[in-house]
Amino acid sequence: MKIQLATKPLSEIKSDFVVFPVFEPEESTSNLNSILPIGKLEIIKQFLSDNPKFGKLFESQLLYTKDQKIILLGLGKKSKLDFKSLQHWAGAATKSSLTKAKQISLFLPQDITLSVEEIGQAVAIGAEIALFDPSKTYKSEAEPTKLVSVEIIVERAERGYQDGLKRGQIIAEGINLVRRLGDMPANDMTPTYFLNIVKEIAKENKLKLTVLDEKQAKKKGMGAFCGVAQGSDEPSYMIALEHSGNIRTKDKMGLIGKGITFDTGGLNLKPGNHMNEMQYDMLGAAAVLATMQIAAKLGFKSNLVGVMPVTENMPGAHAQKPGDIVKTYSGKTAEVLNTDAEGRLVLIDAVAFAQQDFKATKLIDLATLTGAIIVALGDFYTGAFGNNPKFTQDIIASGAKVGEKIWELPMDEEFDEMVKGDFGDITNIGHGGSMPGAAGSITGAKFIEAGVKDNAPWVHLDIAGTAWDMKPKPYRGKGATGVSVKTLVELLSNT
Repeated sequence: MKIQLATKPLSEIKSDFVVFPVFEPEESTSNLNSILPIGKLEIIKQFLSDNPKFGKLFESQLLYTKDQKIILLGLGKKSKLDFKSLQHWAGAATKSSLTKAKQISLFLPQDITLSVEEIGQAVAIGAEIALFDPSKTYKSEAEPTKLVSVEIIVERAERGYQDGLKRGQIIAEGINLVRRLGDMPANDMTPTYFLNIVKEIAKENKLKLTVLDEKQAKKKGMGAFCGVAQGSDEPSYMIALEHSGNIRTKDKMGLIGKGITFDTGGLNLKPGNHMNEMQYDMLGAAAVLATMQIAAKLGFKSNLVGVMPVTENMPGAHAQKPGDIVKTYSGKTAEVLNTDAEGRLVLIDAVAFAQQDFKATKLIDLATLTGAIIVALGDFYTGAFGNNPKFTQDIIASGAKVGEKIWELPMDEEFDEMVKGDFGDITNIGHGGSMPGAAGSITGAKFIEAGVKDNAPWVHLDIAGTAWDMKPKPYRGKGATGVSVKTLVELLSNT
């Protein structure tokens, strides 16, 4: 989609819809003062005078003048405006016009705390995410999208706006990649398909690609990954992409993403309800892939490795069994007490692969790991678990800046006892709590942490509650959200 800046007066705008932001009135303000051009249009002034409380986020009203169709779109309280609310406002404006207009014009809010680059970035991300609807791919009669252009009306076409728009579109391209891959059904989104997409992105962006098939992974000693993979007839892969942005330093960020393209639970079979959503169990790997693509396109001056263990978790004839003991690539042995706790098994090998083979000095893993995190934090926060308080807080702060909420959970030594094995070194589910499943998200993180060597800074992000959303929003369709991509890009931008 074409997103462009314009400084033309209202009278010269020829778009199908002109969208004005309106702030919700607060104690000392009126919604009449939301934006400068509003006062020039009597029809808007009259409407806001008659509706003094108008302006709640996403509240909308269509008005007609002689020459234009005007949408007033609520932006919420000005005191609460942040990157996320502006992004979602732009998304709502775009989504509402997808099938009704070829071009819309957006007036931006005035006198806000965001920089012009942040404004441009937020608006571009919001518009591009709203435009992209992966759910239409498989519909035989999808309503066609008409919208091809969004015009951003500003007082002065500052360089920062243009830089922000460009950056935002590159980030949105990555987020939409995650959404597209995640929303594909598992009969299409196989490990082999994922690998082929990785190969295309590696070639287009000059990223170095390393691929281990199951035989190579087994020979290397990745018993945990291979144990999960052996139950599926689909080939499985341990994939790594490298971006070299600074040859003068040995510092390297390792990004590791869980890539279970379909999770039945294995022999510990999941209940049938919502099992169809287990196609989304590869969204950690998709987020890592998108971040690597963005890093290359934006030319990050840092060294990165993205590791993606990609497989299915199936109850085939050769599937691993509860009670199996596997040797992980880190050297630790693991008791497989539950085959549905497979994510941590593939991740412990992938984290060790990033650290040992690619010399990553910091590690972040992302995974739709536990239902327990949804019990703890709902669908609104990603859970963070780390061994280095500053590194963890840097990630949380990066998320907050771009509107992704992350909450840190404890990782005290007492939890180590809950994953200590009787026959192996560690167990892939926790035990010893006062009830089954106690500290379920923490014990999952503790298992992965056991594979980290030399106390390298490491953070685990459990995105099980935030990675997909089956309720459509005013600014985005249902399905995969692309969570954590913005957070990682913001973090890496300041590394």
